[in-house]
Amino acid sequence: MNQETTTGRGRRGLKAVVPGFLVEWVRRRRRRRRRANRRARIAAAIRSDDIFVVGHPKSGNTWLTYMLAILVRQDFDQKINLANIGQFAPTIHARDHAIPDFEELSSPRIFRNEGPVHPDLYPRTIYIVRDPRAVLLSYYHHCVHDTGRSDWSIVDFVDEMLREGCIPALEPFQTRWDDKLAEWKRRAGQQPVLFVRYEDLKKDRRAVLAEIARFASIDASDALLDEAAARGAFDRMRSEEETVGAESYAGEKGAKGYFVRKGKVDSWKEEMPDDVIRRIEDTFTTGMERLGYLDAD
Repeated sequence: MNQETTTGRGRRGLKAVVPGFLVEWVRRRRRRRRRANRRARIAAAIRSDDIFVVGHPKSGNTWLTYMLAILVRQDFDQKINLANIGQFAPTIHARDHAIPDFEELSSPRIFRNEGPVHPDLYPRTIYIVRDPRAVLLSYYHHCVHDTGRSDWSIVDFVDEMLREGCIPALEPFQTRWDDKLAEWKRRAGQQPVLFVRYEDLKKDRRAVLAEIARFASIDASDALLDEAAARGAFDRMRSEEETVGAESYAGEKGAKGYFVRKGKVDSWKEEMPDDVIRRIEDTFTTGMERLGYLDAD
């Protein structure tokens, strides 16, 4: 009998006699080791001046990141646009393990991540938040477009978002608007986090960008702040999409729609049924009151 046959039988015999709980214990230990090794690689790849933009989908993440990239790269030559923004500020939603892949980017790097896996490792986070009524309406249009589900009603969509916290078929890593906000409120007591309201950006982009520059230690002149704020105007961004395309659609100019929709603060008042609005308000009352979203009604 040869060595290979003996070894094969020996392995099969070992599996037969080792208790199932011990096999599972070994497997769990290996999984923990792999997770620990991956986390160590991520931690080693993160730089002290990295900037992470976090928020719920359709909260203005790309809009803010676009203006932030202009500040960081001092882009007076308009090399950055909505079609190539990913080259300057990579999207790593739920893929923290991809951070080591961007070693070639110069500091400070900007990462967009709507589903952080190791957020405790982030040296500086800008958390952008938006009225959940507007968020869910904008996200609804986005999901209908991506899935082609013309029969998907806003009522059913909001019900699924409030129940599951996400659309499992599209972004299973998402958490509910209020849960994500509460998590980052807690994190703000342990690590540097700057909260930025979408509505404040709409009201005065330049002032908010100046605050962000101070938080992220970005050397931004008045002229640079003016440049970033001017290029962040919605009509200008929409015009840019018509010219160069949008990141979300691989640069296809208007072929599949535009990433920039209305950008309005309160279009939910016109587009959402009253009972859906009430359900959102009842579910997110605490967070909405904390951020002033219910005081204005």
